Amino acid sequence: MSTEKSVGSGGSGPVAQPGRAEQPSRLRMLAKWALAFAAAYGLSLLVLTDWLVFLAVPGLIALMALTATAVLLLLYEPLRGDVPYATDGSDRRGVVRHHRTVLLRRYAMLVCVVAALVALVFVTQSDYAVMAAPTAVMTFLLGTGFWGQQMRSVRLAARVLEVYDFTFRAPVEKLNLRGSGKRSLRLGGGGSGAEQSPELAAHQPLGKLWPKNIEDGVWFAGDEIFGGVVMVPGSGELMRVQPLKWDELAPERSRAGAERLEKAKRAGLARRSL
Repeated sequence: MSTEKSVGSGGSGPVAQPGRAEQPSRLRMLAKWALAFAAAYGLSLLVLTDWLVFLAVPGLIALMALTATAVLLLLYEPLRGDVPYATDGSDRRGVVRHHRTVLLRRYAMLVCVVAALVALVFVTQSDYAVMAAPTAVMTFLLGTGFWGQQMRSVRLAARVLEVYDFTFRAPVEKLNLRGSGKRSLRLGGGGSGAEQSPELAAHQPLGKLWPKNIEDGVWFAGDEIFGGVVMVPGSGELMRVQPLKWDELAPERSRAGAERLEKAKRAGLARRSL
């Protein structure tokens, strides 16, 4: 798994960097992953034997499960440390640019791993490298699938941020957390006397858990009956949101007026995408 180093103030003051005490913990975790992968790989190689071949099946299953989980963790690792854009709602393009850059860098890393596995098979021409081939194929296919979904989410967020400005909304009510970065939440009125938003489905391109301190408020760009984009102050993490009960709000959207509907269409929010 990769981490993004600090390259700017992020517009929100200094952010604590991982301490030295955290490094041994990360190294221990990587060591455990390496041992588990080696054990699964070794067990899968029993496919080369005649009388222990049945033991290769659980080894192959474990190898594929570890590979899928590792790819998922690599691509969905949350942003770490400071970010090179302001997180006070003033930089709509910086947040998109950085998320896109992080995803491109992680996919490049994934492709390098796949290339190394393929090279291992062809260069060594060893029977012991045979299981590297299906591992490489699975890594590439799964990684490309996950990455494609993430890039699509960032692309759609960029379209929203070309149309709408950020406004601060607080507090945030966390309602549900599901797999693949999907969750639901409700935005407060931001202290302006406005009512809470409808329940919103949300998808986070990076990260699988709730961003830290999200309940204290977020920057929202969009129109809550159509959807929009949320950015978390401080961490700069990005989410796309749309009404969870999309069909129930159809009458309200039909009464929104020509100007609101035109903006929603330009932002790509006129149709359900979550």
